[in-house]
Amino acid sequence: MASTVLPSTSPSTYHSDMASVVKELRPVTSISTRRYGCLPWVDAYHTTTAPGLRAHVNTKSKWLSFTHPEGQRYFQMQQARFSIVTEENVLNKDIGPSVSNWLAIIEQRIVEYGVTLPQACELFVELRFDELPHTSTCAYYFVDHHSRSLFWLEPTSSELLDMGMLVSDSHLSIALERLYWVHVEFFPMHIYAQMAPDILDNLISVISHGMIDRTTSRTSTFPYTERKCSQFLQALSLQRGKPLDGHTLCFVARLWGAINNQRFMTYYGQENAQLDRSHPTIPEDIVDRPGIRAQANLILWGIPNHYYSKLHDLFVHDQVYVDQWQAFMAACISEWREMCLWAFSVLIASILIAMLPRASVSSSMAPILAASSSILSGSTLLLRHRGFEDATASFAARFLHTAKSSDWGFLPLSVAYSMPRAMYLWSLGLMLAQFVFWVSRVIGVPWALGGACFLAMMGYGILYFTSLEDDLPDPMGGMPRRHWFTFQSSGSEEAGGIMTV
Repeated sequence: MASTVLPSTSPSTYHSDMASVVKELRPVTSISTRRYGCLPWVDAYHTTTAPGLRAHVNTKSKWLSFTHPEGQRYFQMQQARFSIVTEENVLNKDIGPSVSNWLAIIEQRIVEYGVTLPQACELFVELRFDELPHTSTCAYYFVDHHSRSLFWLEPTSSELLDMGMLVSDSHLSIALERLYWVHVEFFPMHIYAQMAPDILDNLISVISHGMIDRTTSRTSTFPYTERKCSQFLQALSLQRGKPLDGHTLCFVARLWGAINNQRFMTYYGQENAQLDRSHPTIPEDIVDRPGIRAQANLILWGIPNHYYSKLHDLFVHDQVYVDQWQAFMAACISEWREMCLWAFSVLIASILIAMLPRASVSSSMAPILAASSSILSGSTLLLRHRGFEDATASFAARFLHTAKSSDWGFLPLSVAYSMPRAMYLWSLGLMLAQFVFWVSRVIGVPWALGGACFLAMMGYGILYFTSLEDDLPDPMGGMPRRHWFTFQSSGSEEAGGIMTV
């Protein structure tokens, strides 16, 4: 979960420096808090327990304490016009007064701006302190449980809140509802009794439709696979008919947030909604260098072309489906691992040929270098992409966005992904040339040429009889090109096939 992390300070700093710092009220969203950005440092100690039953301390505070199912403690207090939630330790003698001061400032701003608050309203506050410059900040947002939306006290830019590009007011409503469900997910333990009882049944209906849609359509835009949907439905069905509790509300809100996030990205309910995941809704700024790409494909046996198209299919306007990404990376990693093993075999064979009588050591350097390049590039890619097949869609989108060059597009990444297979093919061809050269020195050039022709005909025959092309009359000049196209794309077709699962 992305978060904005600001320099932290000790609790006493809030009280001692409050008079000398600039105060700033900062609008934030439920996904830009410090919830997952703070390091979990604790002060552990030993103590001695008093004899007898330990009595719980009654602080007589207006704040109620709750524990999130993940383990995070938060506090809630009900006021006349709205409820307040915070993850700050309001029981601390320095932080508590600071929170109260900020609440007074917010109350004053409500009056100054003439904001009318809805009935089912909740305020989130989070204290931040920047050492340089000396600024005390209170990050905040309001939640309306009736409309399932977030709002603020002053005009706030959707760009500054990192909400994404919008196309209409209803599109903005989907974005705000997604942020609302994230808030409910983070603070579920005190509001589950207030939630509408139909949120569970509606969620079951949405996921059931999504599962059938993914089963019957290869290009469904629903964010979860059939298997994930089945797991979700099994867990949700166990809670159907039971009173809603905080633990159930937590994962129900998380699923609603994910669904609303996907609806936002696919322009759900808009005039031009994305109904097919392979159709981008906004034209992509494709950067192409056809001349350089043609040279790269010529040198690397045409393999970069296939990775180039697959990466473009996978990365559609910053949207990446997690099942596509995981299957694509699993296929790539499997191929790189196989190429390392095959190239190692070619490396050993080239060394053995170089050790034969009357062999030329210089002729063995080219296949050895090519095989070593295949092993090195494959091993580097395997180390660099370790765990990528289990990564999330957001991680995949960030990775592809970073890897996509502003000047070259996906060409550099396509070339890098092609290196293990391309260099293996070069090593195999150069090893055969090395062997033919050795044969020519041992039994003569005619025999060597005959052997080379035999190997070429055997390779072409295998490609011909294993080609996926229909057996239709075709000029002989076009057959080798089509058969070679089938061969060079075989390594990436598995990854390409899963793009539309």
